Amino acid sequence: MAKPPGPSALLWGAFLALGGMALFLRLRAPGHRALPWITAALLGLLALRVLALIRDWRQGRIPGTRILLPALILVEGLGLILTRASDLTLKLRLGTALALEVLLLFLAVRAWRKARMLPGEWPEDRIAAAFEAFVPPRAARLMALELVMLGSALRFLGGGFRDTAPKGFSHHRESGLHAFLPALPLLIPGDFLLMKALFSGLAPWLRWTLHGSTVYAVLWLFGFYATLRARPHQIHDGQVRLHQGLVKSVAFPASWVLSAAPLPEFDDDWARHAHMKGVQRLVARGAPVLELKLSEPVRVLGLLGPGRPTHRLAVSVDDPSAFLVALGQPCA
Repeated sequence: MAKPPGPSALLWGAFLALGGMALFLRLRAPGHRALPWITAALLGLLALRVLALIRDWRQGRIPGTRILLPALILVEGLGLILTRASDLTLKLRLGTALALEVLLLFLAVRAWRKARMLPGEWPEDRIAAAFEAFVPPRAARLMALELVMLGSALRFLGGGFRDTAPKGFSHHRESGLHAFLPALPLLIPGDFLLMKALFSGLAPWLRWTLHGSTVYAVLWLFGFYATLRARPHQIHDGQVRLHQGLVKSVAFPASWVLSAAPLPEFDDDWARHAHMKGVQRLVARGAPVLELKLSEPVRVLGLLGPGRPTHRLAVSVDDPSAFLVALGQPCA
């Protein structure tokens, strides 16, 4: 029997539903009469969330800094409703928002500086640990991954591609992204021309938002390729460490590998789908793929944390023969 959703899940579901409705009306009918009521409902839900966070803080479940960000958004949102209030009310709201912003900025800078001293092999682990003082763990990890991804893209474009790749079993050279990489910057001017020709009637802020999303997507792909290159698979001291850039990773003893072989040929997509059911993939598309069968279950660490236990992994690698030899498995 499925577990019923908790109060927090229902609260977030209602918040997202109302937010989607407000965005739809804002785009289709900016002056719709329902918008102020939806805004008030959203702020009411946010106020309930702040009260729940205060309760959790008083019970010692979360740090007090976790309340700052939603409280700041709540105070700023109240400014949308209190635009016609008295000068004293407006000054109070502005002063509260400014105080919260200064405090949040001060604590964020301090957490960022301390992140370098926190335990963790990878920078996203340390950054996420620092961000957990302000947002839930999954959100902190996602924010940290995005920062490291964009930082990797900027470093790569700034000349990091000339750096010597770490030792290990790469899977970036044979990937389709490697061949497509030189054409990626052409997507940006193409996007501007397409938007100009087909969507000239869109609101300027929406057009620039779409342009920004295209630039972000291109940077994300460069960052993904850079992290593929910087984090090859490793087999050392009886341990296997597999990576799909910084998107996925898993580590386990080499003795757990029962077999490793190329994927079989499939007659159709349905057969492939049935075979790959339950298989966790650490794959750069285009590179040769091996299927690893393990004696013990492992959890692949993804964008939002560990996934479900699995005994089977699909792993891409540029040189399958050398990888199989390092695992002590017979070559195909």
